[in-house]
Amino acid sequence: MEWVDRLVAVTGWSAEPVEFDWSGTERALGARLPADFKELRRRFAEWGAFSDHVLVLEAQGDTESVLANYESLRRSVRGNPDNGRIFEPFGILGANDESKGKGLVQWGYSFIEEEYYWLADTSQDPSTWPVVARVDPLEPFQRFDMTASEFVYRVLTEAEFSAFSVAATIETPYYRTF
Repeated sequence: MEWVDRLVAVTGWSAEPVEFDWSGTERALGARLPADFKELRRRFAEWGAFSDHVLVLEAQGDTESVLANYESLRRSVRGNPDNGRIFEPFGILGANDESKGKGLVQWGYSFIEEEYYWLADTSQDPSTWPVVARVDPLEPFQRFDMTASEFVYRVLTEAEFSAFSVAATIETPYYRTF
């Protein structure tokens, strides 16, 4: 969990880790979640934001959890297939018969409408799922072959890391709970 350790170090975070039961979420998704993400949520268990910018969906909860978000997006696309166009070319995992175990699962977002997903493939090891992200819901997705925690780390620390970086404006990364 090298990237999670780097996030802990760069933010100075020191809260006690919390264990979560992911079985209900994984059963509903029909897939295991990446171990890196589970460790990220275990170490940063309290709801909050990295540098008041990046929010990582919670392990459990009614509104800001991976499962609640997934179910909401899936219902939206199933209820109105036109809603699926904003997730093209990938679609939401399990939202329709064409997805066949592949599609987006959101794991985070920013306060300025950036969206962060995995490009999930239930036939693959979840540690290999790339991150796909976009700066605006009307913009195309960008693919990043890295874990969620590496993506967050680079957003916080590398000024030249694509349009998602906040490193040039926030000198010292932090994690603030709500």
